[in-house]
Amino acid sequence: MIVVLFSRNVFYGENGVMKYIALVFFVFILGYIIFLIWRLLFTRPSITLESDHIISTKLQKYDASQIECIYMNYRRIGFKRYGKRIVPMDLCFYFKGDQETAGVEAVREWAARNDKEIKHKFFQSWV
Repeated sequence: MIVVLFSRNVFYGENGVMKYIALVFFVFILGYIIFLIWRLLFTRPSITLESDHIISTKLQKYDASQIECIYMNYRRIGFKRYGKRIVPMDLCFYFKGDQETAGVEAVREWAARNDKEIKHKFFQSWV
């Protein structure tokens, strides 16, 4: 409510510089919201599991020694690194409906091969 009142005062006020600053600010916020929605709807994250490392969605290589455990929350899977509280977005992914069974089995095999614990719980990730 305060933002609406502030916006009304800025846009209908007589200070021309504040109008342009507010307009740039609102365009920036709108662009950021559109970017987040686009990223949510049109990106399909995938992670490559190798024998002793993984390659993230940003094509970074993480050794198995850097991974503390694997979180599974419904269809969402995340690899938690040592010393980190939140799982980074490039280490989170999910399988498509027809690939879910085989994919989860591959994650379980990778975890067993690299002696990593799988935890079925909610986890937070960051952008």
